[in-house]
Amino acid sequence: MTVRSFLNHPLLFQEGWGVGTMKLASTYSGGQSRSYSRTYAPLRACGFEGFSPFLRPRLVELAVAIPFVELTGYDVEKLYALKGDVVSRGIRAITGLAMPAFPKRRFQHGAPPAGREPGPVLSETQDRNHLMSLYA
Repeated sequence: MTVRSFLNHPLLFQEGWGVGTMKLASTYSGGQSRSYSRTYAPLRACGFEGFSPFLRPRLVELAVAIPFVELTGYDVEKLYALKGDVVSRGIRAITGLAMPAFPKRRFQHGAPPAGREPGPVLSETQDRNHLMSLYA
């Protein structure tokens, strides 16, 4: 998928939102199935009802109206930096505090110390053994 097709789709950037529309394919859920298995099912099992403000129609309407193309010019790096920039500006506007916005990282890569590149990605077994060695 190209950044152009990604940004031209009205709901694709809003992960998990697919109100009355299909995203990439009938099997793509944008993380929604993970969301249900991690929140809805446990809540129901314990007798609670969940609520997500991200699914309110007005918020979905506002999110879909964000001019991603104008803000990024279809530049992938600008798109990746946008969320951190928006959050950082919001924190500053509300609290007056400067919050740094770091480059987008994949969770699997971890967070190496400043100035050090991440090491090679380990296999699941290697990763588990390393984790256990830290706490054994």
